[in-house]
Amino acid sequence: MTPESLPVPAKRLRRARIAALVWGVFLLSLTSYPSPPAIPVIGWIPSIDKFIHFCLYGIEAFFFYFALRWPGRPRFAMGRVLALTGLMAVWAVADETHQHWIPGRSMEGGDVIGDVSGSLVGALIASGLSGRRTSTS
Repeated sequence: MTPESLPVPAKRLRRARIAALVWGVFLLSLTSYPSPPAIPVIGWIPSIDKFIHFCLYGIEAFFFYFALRWPGRPRFAMGRVLALTGLMAVWAVADETHQHWIPGRSMEGGDVIGDVSGSLVGALIASGLSGRRTSTS
């Protein structure tokens, strides 16, 4: 079966999986980069890196939400949100542990908090949109 012959839901699932994979590889490459350069324009903002973690992981959770097959009808489901947030928390801890061995990088609990918070918000937004998206299409 070619991608062109897939039904619309299967095409969406495939695109979501590709987006989640590409964004996940992007995240891994960012965190594997030794001694990242400071960004002069935003570097003076205190704790801006936590906000960046929040955004990056929020986007990944959003993509990941649509990349998984969830049982039941597509609608807002807090159980799905919490399951995905838990999965992303494991990823965040693994990523911070991985950074311990990268020169110029460090493990920070605050980064994990930013990652998990962003994941929760991304999953909440995706879950809220999931029911609306299928009911209008």
